[in-house]
Amino acid sequence: MGCNRQPVNPYPVYTAQQYFDMGMQAFTAENYPQAPQYFETDVSMAPSMADAHYYLGLCYLKQNMLRRAEDSLVAALRYNPGLLRAREALGVLYYTKGDYFQAKRELEQCRAGYSTNPQVYQYLGAIYLSEGNCPAALAMFTRALELDPALFPARQGYEDAKRACGRGPGKAAPQP
Repeated sequence: MGCNRQPVNPYPVYTAQQYFDMGMQAFTAENYPQAPQYFETDVSMAPSMADAHYYLGLCYLKQNMLRRAEDSLVAALRYNPGLLRAREALGVLYYTKGDYFQAKRELEQCRAGYSTNPQVYQYLGAIYLSEGNCPAALAMFTRALELDPALFPARQGYEDAKRACGRGPGKAAPQP
């Protein structure tokens, strides 16, 4: 009589990619509390999906959950060491946390990877300036301003470096 109907699952089953796509929709809509739920499910199903770890890290950053953000960004780099945007975000995170040693290490790798993120160079400039490395600081602030002429912190850093170093580009270094 046709009584052999299969029960209907009230909860749809999605693939890891579908969870990633739903996470991206929530992320794009700036729904940072909702997006991590999708990305977390995605990485539980497909742990090596570096992009999901990266966006999960960004969601945590937006919510000021720095430890979780760091863990997610490190995981993204574990699965894809060449994921430049994850390294950039991690370097900026370390700088923001005041861990300048780790920040410099990550940001230097970004610079070596030809990053086009002006914050990479802005923060490297600030680190070099704090170390007293005036030529490198000026070069980094200059690069940041080449990438984004309106980046006020880089402009301010450049001016601070010129004052601290006692010279502008092309001028002789002060004699001791």
